[in-house]
Amino acid sequence: MTHSDFWLSVLASIVAAILVAVAAKITLERWKQLAIGFGATGFVALIVGVIIFAGITVTKEVSAHVARSSLQDKIGAYTKGHYPEDVKKGYGVEVLELRERVFLGFRYPDGGAYPSPHPLSNPIFDAEITKLLNDNGFPGNPVWGYPMKPATAEQMEKLLGPK
Repeated sequence: MTHSDFWLSVLASIVAAILVAVAAKITLERWKQLAIGFGATGFVALIVGVIIFAGITVTKEVSAHVARSSLQDKIGAYTKGHYPEDVKKGYGVEVLELRERVFLGFRYPDGGAYPSPHPLSNPIFDAEITKLLNDNGFPGNPVWGYPMKPATAEQMEKLLGPK
């Protein structure tokens, strides 16, 4: 959830709480026998606001998860169908995030990572996945991510020089 989504949810919750408080106050004025204080009405409005905020947040997260899972299934089926040998070895592609551009990551077998070569990291596969994404309503090129191995002490010494 982005900051703008968070604040939109907070604003929706506040508006809902105000509407509940006003509606409760009007209703309570009509039926005096149900009279409870404005503090109790405010507390009920606060609870309703929190429930609405949680509902909006959960709904957005669930819909984002469903969209990621659906796209992951399509990319997984495509990769498994067109590159079965690489998939059997443990290589693959993961959908990491959906925003204006899709963020995809290369999956390596047995904890491998960049700079080890990935067989699917090539312009042909990139074009195929871009076409698959565009055909499924995700415009533009994806952003690719690589897991990286931490540098060893020897590599750091070679890179930075001796202490």
